[in-house]
Amino acid sequence: MLVTLIPGSGVGPQIAGVVRDVVARLGADVQWDEQEEISAAIESVRRTGLALKGRWIAPIEAGKLPPTVAYRKALGISTLVRRVKNVPGLPARGQNIDMVIFREASEDIYSGFEHQSAEGVYETVKVTTRAACERIHRTAFEWARANRRKRVTTVHKANILKKADGMFLAVGREVATDFPDLSHDDVIVDALCMQIVRKPHAFDVLVAGNLFGDIVSDCAAGMAGGVTVAVGVGHGPGVKVYESPHAASMEAVGADGGNPYPMILLMADLLGDAGQIEAAARLRRACEAALLAGHHTPDMGGSSGCSAVREAILAAI
Repeated sequence: MLVTLIPGSGVGPQIAGVVRDVVARLGADVQWDEQEEISAAIESVRRTGLALKGRWIAPIEAGKLPPTVAYRKALGISTLVRRVKNVPGLPARGQNIDMVIFREASEDIYSGFEHQSAEGVYETVKVTTRAACERIHRTAFEWARANRRKRVTTVHKANILKKADGMFLAVGREVATDFPDLSHDDVIVDALCMQIVRKPHAFDVLVAGNLFGDIVSDCAAGMAGGVTVAVGVGHGPGVKVYESPHAASMEAVGADGGNPYPMILLMADLLGDAGQIEAAARLRRACEAALLAGHHTPDMGGSSGCSAVREAILAAI
């Protein structure tokens, strides 16, 4: 199986090296096409259809999309799926969390339409189309049915954005009628954030637009263990990109301060989805064994460096 490996910035190359080591120790059927430059990475993903990606760090530049948004547009990625679930041994503020967030990734304010209408006044355009609203809801409902989930919740701000989010909510309700075996409800995004903090275990499958999905998925991950579970999968025509959000700079965390768990757990998901079930299970168990043994990185409140986590996971494999 050929996989595009995109290390990303900051600690990304160090963590990508750990991933290569643990996959080699597993003996999994994986060959890497490693790419660092954005345009080369995009072309590689078009060839392989499968990628494991770190985060690119880039300065904010006027008139220019962030590299991650630009690559998603280039690959036609329209759906981001993040499963937020407690991992044994990972410190977390909430327990019994297992929610899946479907985020529409092709439009909303991420379309990049901004302009200055007067001195000191800027306007940003939120793009919402019926086609995208239906696609993300239908994808979420189909996944929920296939995975025996019980409830799908539409996240919105239709009380204020009566046209755009009003349509998002209305389409969600329409799609729900095709899935009578599943419960459907809706929640206003700010109320949802409060409820996730209070009772994160109460949610099942969430469907949101691009901006709200971005916010809600990070809020949920914060309750379940932070950056380690803040991973997701981007889906586009013929491509799946497994994305890790961790890209701290070496200056911020130190030479050995990176957290390799997010990308390694993502690799376990990739292997499982690709049919290498046994290898995926072994890799996930090895991560859990390292966490249960107390190998917590500084972002978790621990003192284990990237190299110590690497050795613990290799030993567990």
